[in-house]
Amino acid sequence: MSVYLHGISYAVGAREPIAGLPPLREDPAMLRDMHGLGLYHYCRTEQTPLQLAAEVVAGTLDRIPVDAAEIDLLVYASSSPETGALAGGEFLRFCERFGLTRATPIGVTLAECANFGSALRIAHSLVAAGSARNVLVVTADACPDPHARILRDALSVLSDGAAACLITSAEPSRIEVLGSNQGTNQLIRVAKMPALAGLTKRGLSRAVADMLDRAGLDRGDVRRIIANNVNEEAVRFMADSAGLDHDLCYLDNIADYAHVHSADNLINLQTYLEDGVAPGEIVMTISHGFGTWGVALLRIG
Repeated sequence: MSVYLHGISYAVGAREPIAGLPPLREDPAMLRDMHGLGLYHYCRTEQTPLQLAAEVVAGTLDRIPVDAAEIDLLVYASSSPETGALAGGEFLRFCERFGLTRATPIGVTLAECANFGSALRIAHSLVAAGSARNVLVVTADACPDPHARILRDALSVLSDGAAACLITSAEPSRIEVLGSNQGTNQLIRVAKMPALAGLTKRGLSRAVADMLDRAGLDRGDVRRIIANNVNEEAVRFMADSAGLDHDLCYLDNIADYAHVHSADNLINLQTYLEDGVAPGEIVMTISHGFGTWGVALLRIG
């Protein structure tokens, strides 16, 4: 069964220079390192993740060819602390607000910045199997603590934002989802370089190889890589770990948005499409946290 991705919508906070963050004002060496890796701005808002989610859900519902009442599932992905405090009733009210009268809410949180990979795999698997026709995928996160924004080990800055899309078999679209997969290795949590790099390469390469094999494609068919906006070197490392060329990496949003948690993949995909993409191009998305990777293959029509 063919599976399609419709109606990408995203929202981010106001853009601010990372140099204004107190932890980086206090550590000019780290700031220089981040600038050298392509990081210059981040996005900050006073909105909660659920408020950000409401904004992008409204945007996606305006763009898709199915009615809100036809959506079977809402997959909500977030690793923000607020998410753990939300009661089920709040999500039911959220669904009611947007006319999602049939949509059962499912929460995804444990993969952290790879949550989008988990959410997309759930949605793609259910739709491809015929267990659902329309699945709304939403990812939303915010980080009110300026110190918690700084990912010292990864050399990155977290931004506030959200993104949403519809995964469906009901209506064709410009984006066909050819496959999705995940990989994990718990040893990464305690590994140090260079062992950490080796574990990442083995785990991600295996997930990519399995997905390509099921889709009947090989690495040479992939023409663009869209990954998390951790920093430029991290994206190139992900390409290398997947067995793909650095030149395929999409890096355009790192300087302006920094790392919008697990919303990066959808944000980058939408801006890449707006730049103009050749029909038939195969795009691979990679969402990644520490020890967890989510990958997907998309064919652009």
